[in-house]
Amino acid sequence: MTDFLTENYIHRYNTLWRETSVLYEDWAKKRGISYFELLTILSVTEAQTPCTQKDICDQWILPKQTVNSVLANLVKRGWVRLSPSPKDRRNKEILLTGEGKIAAAKIAGDLQEKENAVWLKLGKKRADEMLENTAIYNQFFKEENGL
Repeated sequence: MTDFLTENYIHRYNTLWRETSVLYEDWAKKRGISYFELLTILSVTEAQTPCTQKDICDQWILPKQTVNSVLANLVKRGWVRLSPSPKDRRNKEILLTGEGKIAAAKIAGDLQEKENAVWLKLGKKRADEMLENTAIYNQFFKEENGL
């Protein structure tokens, strides 16, 4: 059972969460890519070893079909190529092409630059509080849902 105060917090939090997603979506669109292409590019550029479609699905909680479509678009653009994984031939590793490395580095670099500026504006105290409170929220949510 929720009360009026709790309902307001839930509504405000969910509104802010959606707004954050829309901000990233708009940022991606201005660079000529979709939000899901952005997430895929981030996964590929941040991975220490070549990642697979499954890795991206798991990292961002995306349906396999969505990631498959994104990868098909990135292959068409000439940014990635798919190569059978030596560990498991059923999976394909996602490898950036020369053109893809340049485009992905620019996209990831631009985003990181903007995110760095935002975190600097927040300052250490607010940034630490935001991270700590988000972690606490997630922990309480897990507890309430038996996760």
